[in-house]
Amino acid sequence: MKLKRIFVAIIAIVLIVSGMMGNSNMAKAAGEPKVILGDGSNDYIAKAGETVTLKVPIKVTENVIYDPKVTLKDSNTDSPFSYSHPKLMMESGGDVISINPYSKAFVEFDVTAKETAKIKSYPVQLEISGIYYYFDKVTVTSTIDLDINILEEKIPAQLTVKGATLKDTVAGSDTDLAFEVKNEGEIMARNTYLSVQYGESGIVQRYSVDDMKIGDLKPGEKQIVTLPVTILPTTTTGKKSLTINFSYKNLEGAELTESRNVTIGVEENHNAPNIDIQSITYKGELKPGDDFILIASLQNVGLSTAEEVEVSVDNASIGVESFIKNYFTDELYVGTIKADNTKDAKIPLIVSKQAAGGFKELKINITYKDEFGILYSSTKTIYPEVIGGASGDKPSIVVSGVKQSPAVPKAGEKLEVSFDLENKSSVDVTELKILTELSGNTFIPQESVPYQYVEILKGGEKKRVTIPLEVSESITEGLNHLTLNIAYTGGSDKVDIPILDVQNDIGSSSKPKIIVSNYYADVEELRAGSIFNFTFDLYNTNAAVAAKNMTVTVSQAENIFSVTKGSNSFFINKIDPGETVSNTIELKVKSDASTKTYPFKITIEYEYDGLEPNPQTGEIGETKELELNLQAVENSRPVVDYVNVYSYDGMVVAGNPATLSFEFYNMGRSPLNNVIATVEGDFTKADGNMYFIGNVPEGGSSYVEFDVMPNMEGMAKGTVIITFEDSNGDEIQYIKEFETMVNGAQAWDPGMGGEFEEVFNPVMPTPKKQILPTWVFIIIEVVVFLLFIPITYKSIISIYKRKLRKKEEEQY
Repeated sequence: MKLKRIFVAIIAIVLIVSGMMGNSNMAKAAGEPKVILGDGSNDYIAKAGETVTLKVPIKVTENVIYDPKVTLKDSNTDSPFSYSHPKLMMESGGDVISINPYSKAFVEFDVTAKETAKIKSYPVQLEISGIYYYFDKVTVTSTIDLDINILEEKIPAQLTVKGATLKDTVAGSDTDLAFEVKNEGEIMARNTYLSVQYGESGIVQRYSVDDMKIGDLKPGEKQIVTLPVTILPTTTTGKKSLTINFSYKNLEGAELTESRNVTIGVEENHNAPNIDIQSITYKGELKPGDDFILIASLQNVGLSTAEEVEVSVDNASIGVESFIKNYFTDELYVGTIKADNTKDAKIPLIVSKQAAGGFKELKINITYKDEFGILYSSTKTIYPEVIGGASGDKPSIVVSGVKQSPAVPKAGEKLEVSFDLENKSSVDVTELKILTELSGNTFIPQESVPYQYVEILKGGEKKRVTIPLEVSESITEGLNHLTLNIAYTGGSDKVDIPILDVQNDIGSSSKPKIIVSNYYADVEELRAGSIFNFTFDLYNTNAAVAAKNMTVTVSQAENIFSVTKGSNSFFINKIDPGETVSNTIELKVKSDASTKTYPFKITIEYEYDGLEPNPQTGEIGETKELELNLQAVENSRPVVDYVNVYSYDGMVVAGNPATLSFEFYNMGRSPLNNVIATVEGDFTKADGNMYFIGNVPEGGSSYVEFDVMPNMEGMAKGTVIITFEDSNGDEIQYIKEFETMVNGAQAWDPGMGGEFEEVFNPVMPTPKKQILPTWVFIIIEVVVFLLFIPITYKSIISIYKRKLRKKEEEQY
């Protein structure tokens, strides 16, 4: 009996399992639906620093999915995006309850890109899950891969400084340093601080906080900064270089720094007092051992009052062979001298007993202050004449009345130097020989006579001497000296005669000439948005004079080429004659640059030996501007989107014409010429080989559609090939892949006749082929049921009989 019970239980379990398997198989036979990308591309475009709303079309391959849910997954570690929660929407705007093969649904979500987003394609994934029914409730999940593209980067914040000026440029004044700060980039500079390095400019700050906060600077925003400073009284006039340092943060909190060099001018105080010696007087002749009072008539030729005027004799003019001070203070007080007024300064001196006859150099130091207490000083040199000599019979030869002809000697031309040779003593001087110390680099003698000869120069006598010379082609411009050796019986003297205003335009020793001898980039194309290293060689063509203290500044008026790191100026200590110095800087091409040649300016400020201050400005230095040409190439950015294959008859059928349409965008900064579209893959253009779009201007678009012929059934894949010429005339190709479902050609019964009009007859999706035919499955179920009835009946009867037998045994 136990075996029968076990057998019945097994039969029941088999029936239940077979029923479940039948339902499962029937459900699977119906075909599991899958959500795929609808008509359109899986490429989407986001913009740095902006929020865009993306609508992704989706559809289901077969059957119906109920209660769909969608999630978005971004596995990029460097993703610059943040997303809103994705929503499922119908084309009409309502919520999605179910999706079937004929409904038009969209996944809609917002994408916000960081302002620092880089050009790149970022893959993301949509996961869509839902329920479908056949014989049972089944949960299905599908994934759709998308690419979100950043096609254009924002220019990082670039802080520039313009218009740096001093409110008052006079040395010794308290003033304000003002300049304009501008953000030339496309990204905000947040929490910006600046500091100024004054270096050795002679300008000091009058504010206590070194780092000044100027806050946030939006793209293109300007801000005027004013800082209180003091120009020290000891500051020399001319250009002064200051360095302005910036620190700021971007939206991600990364701290960035920049530096800019600015140049400002410091001028002499033209309203300041100016003390000059108008005349020098003293009584009688000056002889060795005499006491005398030197009266210096001081005139204030300035525009304001000179206060606390003091004079003193320079220590270099005091000695046993010249003069001795006859006062016991360091300075002699004169007092106050108003503008255009004169006051005498009395200086007591003694002629040294050892002083020889002749003119003696006497330097007088003058100090004074203006009304603001700023100290000024100057030194004036006079030449008092001492009569006689220490012994009374020692010769004293003096050179005076020097003239040069022409007044402005030029290299390679003739020069005459004439002077008076005077015997200031009472002793006759004999056999005078006047020799010149000449070299090929300064002056060249015109005659082969080694010296000028004077037989006798009597006491108190004066003679005129002329020396003919030729100016060397390698002479230094400006001030030069002609050295005379005067030898005579019993002694000799050496005299330096200054030769003024020498000009040298021949080039051997003129001012240095700096040229760019070579320049190149480390890439073949300077494409918009790219970074490259630019190298240029500075060559000093001068054969004798070096260029010193050089400041080189690179710039481009339209900011097409900009420096990526640090300042656009740098310092070169020296370029020797004939030397070449190579310089490399990292530049970035502006992302929206058009293809053409741009002027690139190199400004060079330098000094050299013998350089005189500018008489108008008082500044020292030469400025040279060199202009190069750099070719920039635009970044062609064609985009094909919304590719769609459709048929006006309803479904796309293999072998029947269909329409291929798409939008073509020119997102570059230059027009695209002779744009042609062709199609390859599982599609063939129905008429001709190509479709001519024409010229597409910058920022323009064109809607394109033409007939194609699908060559296969099922999921057909094709490629749209866009060919165009850029502004250089170079031919470029852009490829866009697409896919769409193509139905098989419908077979018609020839007996149907040809009188019927064509109607839209969509083919409904068929479920997957069943494992067993339905009728076989039903027969199996019936057989099992019929077997189950007698077995069950017999088992029940046996159990019942066993109970009756047991009762009978208990009664008897």
